[in-house]
Amino acid sequence: MVVVINYVCFHPTMVLDGFEKLRIVKPIEKVYILYDNKSDRYGHASRRNAGKLAKWLEFFKPIRIPINPQSYENVFSRLFAILYRECILERREVYIDVTDLPPEAVSAVTTLALMFKGVNVYVVTTSREKRGNFIPHPESPKFEEWLEKKDDKRGLEPVELQLPKVRLKLLSEDEKEISERILVELYKRGGEAGSIKDLIEWCGESPSIPAVKNRYSRLIDSLVRKGFLYKAYRGRERPVYLTDFGKVYASALLKAAETVMGRVQALRKVSYEL
Repeated sequence: MVVVINYVCFHPTMVLDGFEKLRIVKPIEKVYILYDNKSDRYGHASRRNAGKLAKWLEFFKPIRIPINPQSYENVFSRLFAILYRECILERREVYIDVTDLPPEAVSAVTTLALMFKGVNVYVVTTSREKRGNFIPHPESPKFEEWLEKKDDKRGLEPVELQLPKVRLKLLSEDEKEISERILVELYKRGGEAGSIKDLIEWCGESPSIPAVKNRYSRLIDSLVRKGFLYKAYRGRERPVYLTDFGKVYASALLKAAETVMGRVQALRKVSYEL
C-alpha cells in the first residue's frame, strides 16, 4: 500500500491534479498534508489551502502536520518521524510531492529519500511549452524595468544545508568501470539492447567466453536492482533497457568525459605553445 505526503502553499489544485494522476496507478491508503505554521502571510495562505485540499481528499481522512518549510531541521525531523513509521514499521511505499516546497525543504526531503527505502519524490509540472507569460516581452521597454523591480530583496548570510558525511555510492569500485561502459553504450544506441550478448559485444568483449557472460549477467542484475536498467522477457529474448534515471546518469557520464577531454586538449595546446 502507498502513503502520499503533500505540502500545500499556493497551488492546491496542482497538488490535487498530481494526486489524482498518482491514484490511477498506485493503491493510495493514507495521506498526510503538510502546511506552513508560521504567523506570516505565507503561513496564512498555506493553512487556508491545506484546509481546501483536506476537504477535497476527505475520503482518505488526511492527517495535517504543521511545519516550518524554511527550516531544514524542522522539515527533516517532522518527515523523519513520518517516514520511520510508514517505511520501517509499517513497510509502506511513500510518495512525497515537493511541488510547493521551498529549497530548504526540498533539500531535507531529498536527503531523507536517500536514507529510507521505499521513498519516492515527485513534482507536478505545468505546460513546458511556454512559461512566464506574466513577464513582459524581452523586446519591450517594460522588460528591464520589470526585472529591476523584481530584484528587490536583499540577502542575509548564506545558510549551509546539513548533509551526512557518507555519500551515496551507486557503483562499487570493482564494478564501476564496466558498469559505466554498459550504461554509456546503451545510451549511444537509444537506450535498448536486444540481448545481453549484444551488450557484451558493444563493450568490446566476447559473449562466447562463459566467464565474460557470467560477469556481465551479474553486473546487469546489479544495475537493475539499483534502478539504472530494467529487463523485459519476450519468450526466449531478454532485451535490456535504460531506465529514465539510467539515461540521465549515462548522459552525465558522457558530458563529464567530454569536459575532461576538452580540458586535456586545452592543456596539451598550452604546453605545446610554451
